[in-house]
Amino acid sequence: MSNVIIFPVRSLPSVDTRTDHGQIRLDMHDTRDVALPLDRGLADTLEAWRLRGVAAGQSERTITARLGTIRRLAAAVDPLAASEDDLIEWLASLPLARSSKATYRSHLAAFYGFLVESGRRGDNPATRLPSAKAPRGVPHPLTPAEVERVLAACADPRAKRTRAYVILAAYAGLRAHEIAKVRGEDFRGDEIAVTGKGGVSSTVPMPPIIRRLADQYPSAGYWFPADTDTGHMHRVSVSIAVQRAFRRAGVVAVPHALRHHFCTQVLRASGGDLRTTQRLARHASPATTAIYTQVIDETARRAVMGVPGAA
Repeated sequence: MSNVIIFPVRSLPSVDTRTDHGQIRLDMHDTRDVALPLDRGLADTLEAWRLRGVAAGQSERTITARLGTIRRLAAAVDPLAASEDDLIEWLASLPLARSSKATYRSHLAAFYGFLVESGRRGDNPATRLPSAKAPRGVPHPLTPAEVERVLAACADPRAKRTRAYVILAAYAGLRAHEIAKVRGEDFRGDEIAVTGKGGVSSTVPMPPIIRRLADQYPSAGYWFPADTDTGHMHRVSVSIAVQRAFRRAGVVAVPHALRHHFCTQVLRASGGDLRTTQRLARHASPATTAIYTQVIDETARRAVMGVPGAA
């Protein structure tokens, strides 16, 4: 009889993993209270995989998402013994959007690649899984007027933190997880130091509105401390606070739309300079930045309106 580890009944955090276009890619965590029974062999394997991810410098967000996928798989089939057909049947049974299935597929590929590389398994059942390419998203940025409405909805002193979240996202393009961990040391001279996806560090010029904001916060330590393992606010808390401000302002959008506003306005202000916008958006690929041209392509709009009879 195999040893079974029963994790305490607890509520799993809801993971809101979005692309740079606000598209939900992952909705794998159930927020209901659940018990997590894991065979000891699988539990040990997942711990080894977690440590490998930490050693490789993967973000906590990535590691948590990947582990969550395998735990969910374990509710249907033993991940350590699963065949290609088992994985296909499981993916087919999930009521998810194509983008989410693409994310799950990538997690399975990473897990079984680890099993093979570490000698825990001789074959890789995820090698030939059906491709589930995520659809190309289109940004949905807030307009400058909408940003002003959201800021006005944060005028109450009790909403000071939320106002700071909005400013950092709308005028520096920071993501929720980047906002949650900003420190006074990050604001020096004319630049903001940002540690983004994958632990990649970069800088963004500091506009006057953020310089004024920095005068209201400590010059050292976390701006948004919290009683957590990390010592700072959780990204989900940042997103929830911003979403509430949107509702107060009557703005229908996701919090990430503030970053879309930043990227779109930078692209417009730079005269369509994709390279400059890519650098300020901190995109790894210029293809990601290029999608923002769909929002501001004034030349294409004028060309269409110039067709005889179109006006």
